[in-house]
Amino acid sequence: MKLVVSDLDGTLLNQNSQISDETRNAIRKLIENGVDFAIATGRGIGSVRAFKERIGHDIYLICNNGANIYNKNEEVIFERVMSSEVIEKLIKYFREKKVTYNGFYQKNLFTDEGTKESVLTIETGFNFVKLKEAETFPFMTKMIVKDDPEVIRHLRDDMKDQFSHLVDITISQPRCLDIVDKDCSKGKGIKLISQKLNIPLENIMAFGDGENDFDMLQAVGHPVVMENGLDSLKEKIKNRAPKNTDNGVAKYLEEFFSL
Repeated sequence: MKLVVSDLDGTLLNQNSQISDETRNAIRKLIENGVDFAIATGRGIGSVRAFKERIGHDIYLICNNGANIYNKNEEVIFERVMSSEVIEKLIKYFREKKVTYNGFYQKNLFTDEGTKESVLTIETGFNFVKLKEAETFPFMTKMIVKDDPEVIRHLRDDMKDQFSHLVDITISQPRCLDIVDKDCSKGKGIKLISQKLNIPLENIMAFGDGENDFDMLQAVGHPVVMENGLDSLKEKIKNRAPKNTDNGVAKYLEEFFSL
């Protein structure tokens, strides 16, 4: 393997949403042994940067489920936004269904006027913008909805029936639905990085636990599902790492690469 790619929440991060000392040390040894490392996440760059600094090496970052991809110098090498026309369709749908959403574009965080306070819990440093019914619809990089798992599953299925030709809709965590442009995914992000680094996909290992990890796990030569991952992933992929709460990525890397 020449490149290892890992999801963050439920995978690389522990129960405190942190990279443990064991995991950090394993990644550092991996990189020092000549294997590249990258993060692939539904989070934006503002949230991901601290984890990159924790690792202590310059690495590629696949953010917002592939809508934003950065090289080792944090220069944008790919970006895709949802047009205002697509956003209008989505927001009108959410308003009709009385769904509270967050949307992102650059430094702006959007939600609707009159809805409950932002459901956002993982990002900071945004300009909070409340939209009104008559307001022009902005571009957005990503939209998220947070609710009970049953509500999220129903919403995912209903939205796929109506909008799959426009956007990519995945459950990143049981309580979180992610929406990005239809040409974005973690898998497509890995393919781009593999070309940049001239590393064949069969020489790439990837770790994930959620629905938004499936296409990247399918894309690589050595996919690994966390023990705490979705049953639907574990049914399709045999390689298994211990739970994220047990430093599963670190333990798998230490054994596989003899770190």
